[in-house]
Amino acid sequence: MSRFRQVRDPSDDPQLLPLYKEIVGHGVGAADTPLNWFTSQSVRPDILATTWGLFRGILLQGVLPPTVKQMISMTIAMQNNCRYCAVAHTNALESMGVPTAVIQSCASDPDLAEVPPPQRAMLKFGLKTARSPRSVTDEDVQALRDHGLTDGEIMEVAMVAACSNFLDTWADVSGILVDGEQAPA
Repeated sequence: MSRFRQVRDPSDDPQLLPLYKEIVGHGVGAADTPLNWFTSQSVRPDILATTWGLFRGILLQGVLPPTVKQMISMTIAMQNNCRYCAVAHTNALESMGVPTAVIQSCASDPDLAEVPPPQRAMLKFGLKTARSPRSVTDEDVQALRDHGLTDGEIMEVAMVAACSNFLDTWADVSGILVDGEQAPA
C-alpha cells in the first residue's frame, strides 16, 4: 500500500484533473487514472506536474525509439531491484511488441545476448551510467559513436538512465503497489 494518499478521482481538484487527463492522454494509465507512480504524488500537484514533465520529456519524447528507452529503464529497474518499475517497463515492452526473448535477456542476461548490438551497447552504457556514472569513460562514449549514435542520442541514453534511477527511487520510497495488484489483507 502506498505510503502517501493516492487521489483516484480528481474531478473536484482543478489542479489534478488536467494533469491526470494529460498523463492518461499520453497512454500512461488506464481509463481516467494515471499509473500509481503518478497518483502517489497527488497530494502535491506541483511536484506531480514537474515529475510528469521530466517523465514526458525524457521517456516519451526525443529521438531514441521508445522500445530502447523502455529496455534501458526495465534493465535498470531490475538492477535496482525495483519491482514496481521492472513490472511497469516489462508491460510497456510487451505492449510494444518486443519479443519475449529480448525482454528476458534484458531482465536476466548480463551479456544481453538476445539484444541487437546497437541496442546492447546503449543498454550497457545506460547500466554503467546508472550504476557508476563516474566510471563512464571517453571510450564508452566513443563505442556508442562507433555504433552510429550522435552525441544527442548518447546524451539521451544517459538521461534515460538517470531518470530511471529517479523513477525507481520514488517507486520504492512511496511503497506503491504494481498497477492492478491489491494490497494484502
